Amino acid sequence: MRRASRRTQSGSNMAYGHCLEPDWLPHVEAIIDVVSDGNCGYRCVASGLALADVDGWRIVRRMMYDEIIGYEDLWREMLGSSFETVKNAVHCPEKQDGASFKEWLTLPDMGLLVSTAFNVILVNLSHGSASTFLPLRSTPPSSLHNRLIIAMANERNIHWVRV
Repeated sequence: MRRASRRTQSGSNMAYGHCLEPDWLPHVEAIIDVVSDGNCGYRCVASGLALADVDGWRIVRRMMYDEIIGYEDLWREMLGSSFETVKNAVHCPEKQDGASFKEWLTLPDMGLLVSTAFNVILVNLSHGSASTFLPLRSTPPSSLHNRLIIAMANERNIHWVRV
């Protein structure tokens, strides 16, 4: 994050600035609006990972699913009664184009899963509910050049944008 910018990847202005605390705005370089099809949270993660915009969200969901299945005992313990809900939410049949409400990326439920699956620091900068997630099984790279931080914000619990 750097100085405030008036552009987003889609070319609009800081229309989603209201999703952030006002004191944070001077430090925001851009707010990237992604397609709003129920996969916007996964699209924000894909954007942060520089995955292909068209189907990067599918890769994100698949890798999250692989993580939760591959380390099922760990995630059952971490997620408790939410385990099945999160597992079913990230499961992504190949034919799926949009996601229903129950399949959306939700925080804090999936924050640790995203961070661990991709060995990134995930930051939620949503107005009134900021949080940071660190990987469970590994340490993010110590070099600042190699460390990946993905920042996101949520608009009224209906749309994610990348910050």
